[in-house]
Amino acid sequence: MKNKDDVSTQTQNIFKLIIDQSPSPVGLYVGKDMTITLVNDAILKVWDRDRSVIGKTFRQALPELEGQPFFDILDEVYATGIPYEAKAAHVDLLVGGQLQTFYFNFIYQPIKNEQGEVFGILNTAEDVTELVLTRKKLAEAEERSRFALNSAELGAWDMDPVNERITWDERCNSLHGFKNGEVAVYKDVLKNIHPDDLDNINKNVAKSLDSNSDGSYDQTYRTINNTTGEVKWLRSKGKAYFDDNGTCIRFAGTTQDITCDIHDKEEQRKLMTLIDNTSDIISLCDTDGNVTYVNAVGRKMLGLDDTVNLPNYREFIMPGEQDKLNAIDIAINTYKTWSGEVCYRNFKTGESIPVHATSMLIYDRAGKPQGRASIARDLRGEIASKQALVDSEHLLQNITSASPTALWMSDHNGSIIYANKTWTDWTGQPNNELLGRGWLKFILGEDRDRASEKFVEDLKAQRPYEVDFRIRHKDGSVRWCIVTGNPQYNHNGVFKGYIGACTDVTEKTTTEIELQHKNTELNDQIKQFEFVTNFMPVQLWMAKPDGELDYVNQQALDFFGTPMEDITGDKWPNKLHPDDREGCLATWQDAIATGRIYQYEFRLRDKAGNYRWHLARALPFIIDGEIVRWFGTNTDIHDQKEMQRQKDDFLGIASHELKTPVTSVKAYAQVLGAMLSKEGEEKKAAMVMKMDAQLNRLTNLIGDLLDVTKINSGRIMFNKTWFDFNQAVEDCIQDLQHTTNRHILVMDFKDTGNIYSDKERIGQVITNLVSNAIKYSPQSNRIIISTERDDKMVTVCVEDFGIGIPDDKCGKVFEQFYRVSGSKQHTFPGLGLGLYISNEIIRREGGKMWVNSVEGKGSTFCFSLPVDISDTK
Repeated sequence: MKNKDDVSTQTQNIFKLIIDQSPSPVGLYVGKDMTITLVNDAILKVWDRDRSVIGKTFRQALPELEGQPFFDILDEVYATGIPYEAKAAHVDLLVGGQLQTFYFNFIYQPIKNEQGEVFGILNTAEDVTELVLTRKKLAEAEERSRFALNSAELGAWDMDPVNERITWDERCNSLHGFKNGEVAVYKDVLKNIHPDDLDNINKNVAKSLDSNSDGSYDQTYRTINNTTGEVKWLRSKGKAYFDDNGTCIRFAGTTQDITCDIHDKEEQRKLMTLIDNTSDIISLCDTDGNVTYVNAVGRKMLGLDDTVNLPNYREFIMPGEQDKLNAIDIAINTYKTWSGEVCYRNFKTGESIPVHATSMLIYDRAGKPQGRASIARDLRGEIASKQALVDSEHLLQNITSASPTALWMSDHNGSIIYANKTWTDWTGQPNNELLGRGWLKFILGEDRDRASEKFVEDLKAQRPYEVDFRIRHKDGSVRWCIVTGNPQYNHNGVFKGYIGACTDVTEKTTTEIELQHKNTELNDQIKQFEFVTNFMPVQLWMAKPDGELDYVNQQALDFFGTPMEDITGDKWPNKLHPDDREGCLATWQDAIATGRIYQYEFRLRDKAGNYRWHLARALPFIIDGEIVRWFGTNTDIHDQKEMQRQKDDFLGIASHELKTPVTSVKAYAQVLGAMLSKEGEEKKAAMVMKMDAQLNRLTNLIGDLLDVTKINSGRIMFNKTWFDFNQAVEDCIQDLQHTTNRHILVMDFKDTGNIYSDKERIGQVITNLVSNAIKYSPQSNRIIISTERDDKMVTVCVEDFGIGIPDDKCGKVFEQFYRVSGSKQHTFPGLGLGLYISNEIIRREGGKMWVNSVEGKGSTFCFSLPVDISDTK
């Protein structure tokens, strides 16, 4: 495409208007060859040429410039896109057949297209020949300038920068909002300058008056009339002149009112913003169909990048609709406009975009066609909405047709206006016959009047309609139906009729009758169950899967002396002893969460206000892997608890009473042994020492009994201190190493630090575990004691390689008086209290104890204790 084609006729008209109206010499040169496209009379006068130069290149029109720098300057501006401005440039022009010298201030301004490419240069010039040649002609030049300024509606001003006095014409006074002669000094000029523009003016004036600058001044600003408040946009251009010392001797220029230009540009900007952001595609093309403009929405919708040259408008249309182009061209040429539907295409994806487009011719001022303007609305949303509506209606028809329920609609008079085919499938009645009141024909006579009267009553009251009746099916069977209808209103609240459904409930009705029989049988069974449970000697109860109690037998009601509603639900914990409530509920919640058997001992308050001990047990009733009920019992163990307490009291008293004589006997035995040894009776002394060892064993048994009674009565005391855990374990092991010659006690310690606990009680536990390991591994010669620390716990393990414990007995070794049964149960003496006492000590210190064992290969007993990290010393 040629460069001159880049300038649309419309753009040329705009430039022509501006150039013709400009008082200064102005010319527009297009293309790399600098073809003269537009010029005004002022520049023709300077050149001494007529309008025949239009269409010629700059070189052809002004051959006398050959050898002067202007051709090269124009080529540089065109190539770089950088404006060039000259002041008082020397120019030799052929005027009147003679080469004459002139001086010009001129600007070569590059003009760019939408892609940012230079397609031409706008040349503005100012003849300053007279100023340069001689001051003698100053008056005449000023008069001519004043005449020219008045013709161009420019105001002239002249400022004495030394005294800051200003002289300007009446037009400048008027433009700045002053009366004639009102302004004398520069500071008066600033009075009517818009506050937002003052800083820029002061900076630019100071810059122009700086001798280091070229003295040029060009400023756009606003003035405010102090009388009318009118705001005007002005453009002042001038130049400062300096003497040889760099002192500014004159600062003069012109001022032009550009208010209309600013407003036009602002309106144009608003219009372009509106066009770019409208939802429609807006485009312009020339008479050859070359598109010169597409708005932002159109570019995005059509996949046109800003960097891509715009195509011919014919390429907008999908290839399959090219036949429409001829019809469009004929319509526009005949009727000057065309409107209709066509498919545009997306230039990136090839997608077809259906649009409703309107195209029309556009004309220049002379009334000649300059091209076309088109507006196109994207129809994809409307088409999709219409299709969605059709699909929805089709889907609704399919749904209603497939519905097992007869769906219907009526008008405000109660006449049926729609029914799906379900009613016809039931009765065989054609759809056209059931409309209106025809549907009543297939209702059994016994129910027809009732159904009809109910419908009329509800219709008058405009309330929801519901009735049941029987109909005769086409196969002759009788079916029960329930009809419901909801009143419908329009947006003004006017009643429009009913939308309803008719449901076959024959099976449901039959099922309800059967269910009534089943409920009767079930109630009989429940009464039998209650009859049986009320004779049970224990309290029997049932709970829901979430643990909420919903049944207790008569035995429980008699015990509490309250109605069932005061026990069931979440009220039963109120019957617990306060000291037992927290542990009981925690164990119950754990059973609910895990599905494990629930068992707990607690005290319940009876109707007399006394607390009695009970053992509660509950099992989950599971169906298909889900808990559906809990069945539980509360067994009165108060008498057993009292007997246990009496036994513990007896053991405590007996152990205490035994301790004193045993201590005395031990002392006598030690004295006797010492005396016999002194007398040389070694055999007798050895026998006494054996008696002393048996007394030590008896003392330990008595100590265990006392510890058991203290534990059971809650009187066991702990004296907690900070101590080095590994050191305490090592001290115990070294003492125990002296008690065995066969076993080596191996210490495998990891760093544990200090703990806060009862050192003596922990030593008692370690002694018990190591002593058991020695006792129950007679054929082994090694026992491993290990320690470690993990986060907030320290752990001790004692591993032996002895007889081991059967799997089914591991959980019982920590019970009171329990010893593993078997062929060797009498080989190892003891009461079975050591592990019970050890476990209780660890448990009451906040830890836990466990055992891992393989029968015949050995056992590993472990316990862990908590460590308060924040308080560790």
